[in-house]
Amino acid sequence: MKRSYSQEELSSVAKEVLSNLKVSEHSATVVAFYGELGAGKTTLVQAIAKELGVEEIVTSPTFVIAKWYRTNHSDFYTLVHIDAYRIESEQELSTLGFAGLLREPKALVVIEWPERLPNILAELNAQTFTLHHEGEIRVIEGPLPYEKAK
Repeated sequence: MKRSYSQEELSSVAKEVLSNLKVSEHSATVVAFYGELGAGKTTLVQAIAKELGVEEIVTSPTFVIAKWYRTNHSDFYTLVHIDAYRIESEQELSTLGFAGLLREPKALVVIEWPERLPNILAELNAQTFTLHHEGEIRVIEGPLPYEKAK
């Protein structure tokens, strides 16, 4: 999938991302969003949350690292939004109960700034998307299999 889109097309892009996910029956489904600051990562997570039926306002978890949301979706009961920008060590995720979360087959875990978690994401076989913008137009590419940083 490689798609250019405007703000008005965000809902259809969120639906397309969800339809392209390989949903795990035995563990959480993990998605990684790469992209520079302002590429639209959080905005896309908000659109995905809306498609999943999340009723709460979804905000960036930059300072709290992770936020949990209940969904009204048959594939995912929980959306976990992680912003790894402030993570200094992958071990910090253990205090969030990350290992237990990954055993939940009805959880969708979306991680922004995944380059801060290279070893964890390599082990999880996360599905990755890259976002960038060209003026008012955003571009998304993926899902791509995660490859451990060299």
